Amino acid sequence: MASLVGAADIYITPYCHEAQAVSGTLAFALGAGKAIISTPYWHAAELLDEGRGILVPFDDAGAIAGAAIGLLENTAGRQAMRRLAYLYGRHMVWNQAAQSYMRAFARAKADRKQPIRRGFPVQSVDQNIAGRLASI
Repeated sequence: MASLVGAADIYITPYCHEAQAVSGTLAFALGAGKAIISTPYWHAAELLDEGRGILVPFDDAGAIAGAAIGLLENTAGRQAMRRLAYLYGRHMVWNQAAQSYMRAFARAKADRKQPIRRGFPVQSVDQNIAGRLASI
């Protein structure tokens, strides 16, 4: 997959439904700094915001073709989009994700309130046995 996405000038995800939750290949293409055209499913709409890609309507091959031709004809625009995608993707690399998790765990630990521990009454073995015998 890395060699195929890496060889692409433009990456296209034409999913058919808005509720498509995620696309691993889209995230990979974004991290590789590719120019991206996609339908506006939830994951793509979030990742490609702010000029990191182009969103086209569902089931509109003409819009996909028009966006692809536009990117191929506009080298400066395509390169700017690639740069934005690449820079945004730096936040998603494994070491950054791991550091984000560690910060979240540290915040959760700092915010956690320790329960008040109350002492349990301790009876000696003799008292415990005497109490049971008395109830018989």
